[in-house]
Amino acid sequence: MITGYSDKLSVRPNEVISFMVSTDAPTFDLSFVNLKCGDPELLETIIPMPSSGEYQGRNQELQIGSYCSVEGWDSQSLTGDFTIGVWIFPTLKKTENQPVLSDRDVDGNGFEIGLTKNGKPYFMLGKIRVVSKVALPIYRWYHLTVRLRNNSLELRAKSHFRDLSCFDDKTFCLQTVEAIPSSNNLFFAINKISNDHFNGKISDPCIFDVWLDDKECSLLENDISGEKIMKSAKFAWDFGRDISTQTVKDMTGKGNHGMLSQLPVRSVTGPHWFGNSDNPLDNLRSYAAIHFHEDSLSNAEWSPDLSMKIPKQWKSGVYAAKLVVDNQVDYLPFAVLPSKGTSSADVAYLLPTFTYLAYANEMQEGKGLNSLYDRYLDGAGVPFTSLLQPLLNIRPQKGLLLNKDGQAFSRNLNADLSMLHWLTEMNIKFDVLSDHDLHREGEELLSQYKVVATGSHPEYASSRMLDGIEGFLKSGGNLMYLGGNGFYWVTDLSGDEKTIEVRRPNGTRPWTSEPGEGRHQFSGEIGGLWRGRGRPPQKLTGVGFTAQGWTEDDQCGPAQPYIQSNARDDDRVADLYKGINKGELIGDFESLGLGRGAAGDEVDRVDPKLGTPHQAIILGSAIGFSTEYHQAIEEICQINRDCLKQDDANIRADLVWFDTLFGGAVFSAGSINWISCLTYNNCQNTVSTLTYNALTRMLKDNK
Repeated sequence: MITGYSDKLSVRPNEVISFMVSTDAPTFDLSFVNLKCGDPELLETIIPMPSSGEYQGRNQELQIGSYCSVEGWDSQSLTGDFTIGVWIFPTLKKTENQPVLSDRDVDGNGFEIGLTKNGKPYFMLGKIRVVSKVALPIYRWYHLTVRLRNNSLELRAKSHFRDLSCFDDKTFCLQTVEAIPSSNNLFFAINKISNDHFNGKISDPCIFDVWLDDKECSLLENDISGEKIMKSAKFAWDFGRDISTQTVKDMTGKGNHGMLSQLPVRSVTGPHWFGNSDNPLDNLRSYAAIHFHEDSLSNAEWSPDLSMKIPKQWKSGVYAAKLVVDNQVDYLPFAVLPSKGTSSADVAYLLPTFTYLAYANEMQEGKGLNSLYDRYLDGAGVPFTSLLQPLLNIRPQKGLLLNKDGQAFSRNLNADLSMLHWLTEMNIKFDVLSDHDLHREGEELLSQYKVVATGSHPEYASSRMLDGIEGFLKSGGNLMYLGGNGFYWVTDLSGDEKTIEVRRPNGTRPWTSEPGEGRHQFSGEIGGLWRGRGRPPQKLTGVGFTAQGWTEDDQCGPAQPYIQSNARDDDRVADLYKGINKGELIGDFESLGLGRGAAGDEVDRVDPKLGTPHQAIILGSAIGFSTEYHQAIEEICQINRDCLKQDDANIRADLVWFDTLFGGAVFSAGSINWISCLTYNNCQNTVSTLTYNALTRMLKDNK
């Protein structure tokens, strides 16, 4: 076994990139290659480098599970009378303990409050262990309170006042309590000695060095503002503050702040949220909760095996560190851009690295290796994915996705490499860019080029990316949207540019965000579809996502060719059909695994109501899709027979051209499968011809 990851997906000359590798072999070979094509055959060129050669192997484990730690906390608070309070919202039944708060050390000193393997609340202090008689049902808020006075220890679990189950359980212990302070930090959602994890939300953890009476405990449970009693605590943390950070604020003002690890989910509703707002800024206390998962992973925390500066002589393109052990080979791909502020061509190819990350590790085994299409172990949708982990399906080979005949087909990076091969074969010079760079640099990144071409599936886009492309078009630039289901999901990038975030309150989605949890924690932006934010892709590219061909067992229906429209007789676009016979179907041949046709997988259509420019011209349309293809959920208002009929006029892919008012133009393919047809028959085909005609026309116009 051998695998790894890099700390960047794109880099410029003279910038440093690091590679982390794990293998159970004693040694492995590392070299560098320039990737030219992934399908139907892998084409690569070896790049001689002094750093290439044999490296010592080592097995590196993933550091999985989110939690919070408070360093240097004063555990002396629990050597006398005390009160501990915390809200919990458990979301997973387990066969192991689920610690909520713990500072237990290797000697068994310290305390811990949590749930047993049967879901019963428990409290441990030294050798004393108190367990509630009743297990807590999951998916409900409970307030746990522990009080000690004169060796009388009480553990109480009480349901939320709005929960009609009216759960209230008290357990007592009258043994002599001898508390020895712990030498450990205080942790939320984990016991670092046993590595047991809590799965669920935690809110308002607080510790008092006094016994609180019943009235004060009632105030503590319902301290919605945090002002009534929590600020009088010895320790108290408000999870609603600084949501965009990985810091948990100490609300007592004593500086005992906590640090989060492995990116637990913030911007989630707490026990004080009553549905009045979906914006944390309206009431921070409504969102004073954090959702922890034992299979969260934002940083594998592997040690680097090689850090290297990209040589100045490397041309822009897609490269990879090639790892070899015996007969096993793995690739760690990355894009190389030209030096900042320069370009080596008039054409830029924009790799959709946000989409690569969104689908990274989809359908892959391995705890913690989650894509944005997965759920955590407790069933909650995964809103984050990071490049600081093995990205097992971002590789220059076919993945696990199959067509309905059970055959693997190209998608994402593997399909997009076909565009590089096509550009090379057509003698078109190009530079490679990435979503990460566009998010960082905006319009300035694109301003060096006449034409920017997208990959096959630029589904995930940030507001900075959209602003950058719009600015490029308004400055006279040309856009070739060569994919389908593009510019669909509102996407955020973390401050360190390693992790993307997506919330899914609407749209055609693998899971749905919980009520009130549709805003991003990185920026506070409204999540979901760009269509729901007034920026549907039709406004940008003329077409937008309308249908997909996926079955319930993740197999995709066959593609279809495009039927030419009568636009070939329109003088405005007649030159685009040069070399294509009248009446000839466009893309009527085998694609890279999805059958015969250039339109398939996920397809887009024109919609004037959603902003398709009035001057847009439909060059052709693909229709007659099989029964696997259905409309996107946002296209359907009601469930009835009409929304399931096979001959729905909205289940189609449109080829579109429109001139902008700024001297440029937009060409849109309207299908993920378009790029997978470019190289058929040595690039001598109708898809290649139409794409080449559109590109050369754009290049002739002076920007």
